[in-house]
Order: sequence, then C-alpha cells, then structure tokens
Amino acid sequence: MRKEIICIRSVTLICFAFGVLGIAFALASGSSSMMFDGLYSMVQSIFILLSGSVVRLIGRRDDEYYQFGYGAYEPFYIVIRTMVLLTMNATLAYRAFMSLFTGGRVVEASLGLIFTLISIIGCLGVYIFLRAMAKELGSPILRAESRSWLNDILISVSVLISFALMEVLFRLGYDSIAVLIDPCITVLFAVVLAPSLIKQLVSAVRDLLDAAPPKEIQERLEAVVEKYSRVYRFRDYLIYAAKRGRTVSSTIHVILREDIPVSRIDRIRKEMLREIKESWPWSDTDIVFTVDPSWMEYAVPSPEGSEMLG
Repeated sequence: MRKEIICIRSVTLICFAFGVLGIAFALASGSSSMMFDGLYSMVQSIFILLSGSVVRLIGRRDDEYYQFGYGAYEPFYIVIRTMVLLTMNATLAYRAFMSLFTGGRVVEASLGLIFTLISIIGCLGVYIFLRAMAKELGSPILRAESRSWLNDILISVSVLISFALMEVLFRLGYDSIAVLIDPCITVLFAVVLAPSLIKQLVSAVRDLLDAAPPKEIQERLEAVVEKYSRVYRFRDYLIYAAKRGRTVSSTIHVILREDIPVSRIDRIRKEMLREIKESWPWSDTDIVFTVDPSWMEYAVPSPEGSEMLG
C-alpha cells in the first residue's frame, strides 16, 4: 500500500508539468491537438492525486458505515475518471470537427515538434515505471494509470507525425491542406482512444454491480476448494464470487457427508482461508459448513422465498 501511494505521488508532478507545458505550447502554436494532449495530462494529474486517497481508503478495515469494507470505491473512482476523460474527448473532437467547416486551423508546427519530442520521451519513461509497479503490486489503479500514460504516448506520437507533415506541406505551398491536419488529428485521437476508455468503463461498472470475477480467478478458487473436497470428502460445495476493484469477495457453501465437531470444521476453514489468501491478498471470504442444505433457499432473495416466509 505504501509503495503504491509513493508511485502515485511520484508521477503526479510529472503529469501536471506535462499538462501545463502542453497547454502553454498549444496556446502559443494555436494547435487543438496539442491542447488535447495538454488537457489530457492535466486531467490525468488531478485524478492521480485522487487515486492516492482512494488507495488509502480501500486499505481501511470495515467499520459501522461500511460493514463490508471500502473496496467498491476503487471501481467507482475508475468509472468517474473514465467518464470525465470520455466527455473531454467528445468535447474537443466536436470543436475540431466543426473547425473543418470553417477553414481549418493555422498552427506553428515548429513549436509542436519541440513539445511532442519532450512529451514522448517523458511519457514512455513513466509508462514503463507504472506498468512494472502495477504488475509487482497487483494494483488496478496503477494499471489504469499506466494505460493513461500509454494513451498519452500514442497522442504525442500522432501529434509529432501531424506536425512534421504539416511543416512539409506548408513548405511545399499546400496551405489549404496543411490547415486541416490539426483538427483531423484531434478527431482521430478521440475515435482511437474511445474503445479502450469504454472497455475500462464497462469493466469498472461490472465490478460495481458485483459481477463474477474473470474466469482465471474462478478456476483458481474452484481448484482450491476441490483440493480440500477430495481430502476431507465433502459431499458437495457451491461457490459464489464477485470482484470489486482488486478485492475478490466469495461465499463458499460446503455440504458435509456427516456431522463433525466444530473444532475440526474451524481447522479446515482456517486451512482453506489461508490458501485462498495466498492467491489473493485482497480477498474477503466466508466459508459455511452444513450437513443439511435445505436452508440455503432462504439465504438468497427471491419472490418465492418472500411468499414462503410470509
């Protein structure tokens, strides 16, 4: 957790500096694509600051206000962040698209070339660092931030190409075509970035709605329970799992063949929980043992259950 927060703080100033520098160069050169790049970095820096608070929050234990912990704040943060970026993309793309019908935009290409070279080198270094730390710490937030920096690299590369092409066209006297390149590149940015942002939004919304975890997590959980089922001869078992950000929440119903002492059940439960925890440090697991599964139909919400209880 501490390493994660240090990583977040380390890249915040870099991101903010790129944002300020990009906006300054955009105003000086009159480039909408560079403004897109600068605003993207500026918005990203704000959310990096917020992500530090989110990481600290999800590290809290459950309390009287959130009795199942604060894990849902992580996908909630990613949803808000992604929606803001999508809105920014759509707004800048619309303005650039409309400028195509008003003669395009004259841009000082030489200034753009200087900024984009600086941006590509800096963003590549931060992306490599964040990707490595996200893998080491298993952090969805750092993974999301690394994707944002990858997007920033792609934006900067595109801006570099567009400015180089623009400079060539101006020198060759094709001014009427050169003035259309900058708004076209801005629209292209929005179109290219939209699918990855939408995919990230859908994934975070699924987490908020307590959807099942990815298949590999379910298979690993199944393997752990099946191992103990063979050793202790369980009659059957049922696994219910959901993922909220980095937290895997699961309830496991174990149906025993015969009534056994509670002390032995506790030992089995402890062994199973320890192995599950080794697979996912951010796990929240409840294991219920029973010899009579008939009560299970009353443990889940259903209209039929309400009528029976009524």
